[in-house]
Amino acid sequence: MYRVACPACGAEVRFHATSSVLAVCPYCQSTLLRDADSVRDIGKMAALLGDYSPLQIASSGIWRGRQFTVVGRIQLQYDAGVWNEWHILFDDGQSAWLADSLGQYVLTHAQGPCNSAPAFDSLLAGQVWPQGKDSFIFSDIRRARCVAGEGELPRQLQPGYDAPVADARCGGGFLTLDYSDGSPPQLYLGEAVTLKQLNMQRLRDERAITAATGKLQGSVQQLACPQCGASLDYRAGTATHLNCPSCGSEVDIQGERATVLGQHQAQQASTLRFTLANGSQATIDGKVWTIIGLLGWEEIEDRNSSWNEYLLYEPQLGLRWLTETGNGWWLGTLMDIWVDQAGPQQASWGKNRFAARYPAYDAHIAYAAGAFPWRARVGERVSIREYISSDGNTVLACEQSPHELTWSSSRSVSPAELARWFGQAAPVATAFKPQAAASSKAALRPVGIAASLLLWLVNAPLLLAGDTGGTLAICFIATVILWLPLDT
Repeated sequence: MYRVACPACGAEVRFHATSSVLAVCPYCQSTLLRDADSVRDIGKMAALLGDYSPLQIASSGIWRGRQFTVVGRIQLQYDAGVWNEWHILFDDGQSAWLADSLGQYVLTHAQGPCNSAPAFDSLLAGQVWPQGKDSFIFSDIRRARCVAGEGELPRQLQPGYDAPVADARCGGGFLTLDYSDGSPPQLYLGEAVTLKQLNMQRLRDERAITAATGKLQGSVQQLACPQCGASLDYRAGTATHLNCPSCGSEVDIQGERATVLGQHQAQQASTLRFTLANGSQATIDGKVWTIIGLLGWEEIEDRNSSWNEYLLYEPQLGLRWLTETGNGWWLGTLMDIWVDQAGPQQASWGKNRFAARYPAYDAHIAYAAGAFPWRARVGERVSIREYISSDGNTVLACEQSPHELTWSSSRSVSPAELARWFGQAAPVATAFKPQAAASSKAALRPVGIAASLLLWLVNAPLLLAGDTGGTLAICFIATVILWLPLDT
């Protein structure tokens, strides 16, 4: 261990690894660059944003039989949220990164510059890129900024530096291209992990979080909307953004001030037929989950096709989605291990096969209210593909936008089971009409187009011969009758 006195305040700063070139003074946030046997102050890091991650400096774990300790982190912010990159040091002196975002974790090692990487501006979510024997699919392309840091770090960086990064997945494998230093980018390879798999120790408990932030994780906080003054309730430790149900404002609550990021025409939740209320609690497998956010979705081409999503939160287990559709209720979570293959007809995930549920379709957020750990934008549009298991009890869903692609897995929940969760006497029925008819219509539309063309082609000779009276009327009426069931 290498100890130095901070040039700015005189406090002791420690370097645990010979590979660490940077350390942030825990007292004055000065960023110290190590140079031979001396250090120099290259500027101050901003204070960390309110953070409720269970990880902290000195947390420890085991990965593939090797023990490691968390010695530093950087906090990165992009237009829709924040995530942490924890610098971990193994007992053999090697280091790696443990990324922490929305309750998902990935552990990666630096591989050096990647000369074969594509240009950052050319990348799109869903794009396939071969690396070694695997084909990775880009899942996140972000222009982020390092807003804060602590502890010691293995590379030189200036406070507030820009960080264009691209993440990609292949099954449980994970890849990051970091363009912070320009091109070629730095390559990082690793895999998705869980804190349980890592056997993490010395994690922050609720008491430590309370002492550090002044808020108890999971406790209800209140804030007045900066736009209209309405009271906004949210669970401390779960949200960086709020959506006001009164005026439709998107409110950023990161840092010490609440800032209005955007405003949309407010809609009444009742008109969107939300069956469950924000703040409702459900007991699932002995754990109490709270609804903290509501999203109303609509299909772009068929406004009659809509569904609701309820964001559930539990202090120890994190986030889950409860989805209300015309086909019933579904409880889902983001997938750490992605599907092996997905095509127009089916998807494979391990030994299981899933059939395409509907043709791919586009949808957008029509309503948002409550608290979210990311910015939920009304009007935000995604392309969705769904696959269902042979027993009809599991659905895999892929949601894709130009800069993000996610996979989620959901299981069917009966109305009676849902009633037990929420302590209701009667089964909780969905407010939506069955979607089976809608899916059949989507599948039959190509047939309807072909039938319409055939109808007009068969009657074309009569129309060209001048019989435009009765024949034209009959063709028009027949076309309307043919398409009426497909458009209602």
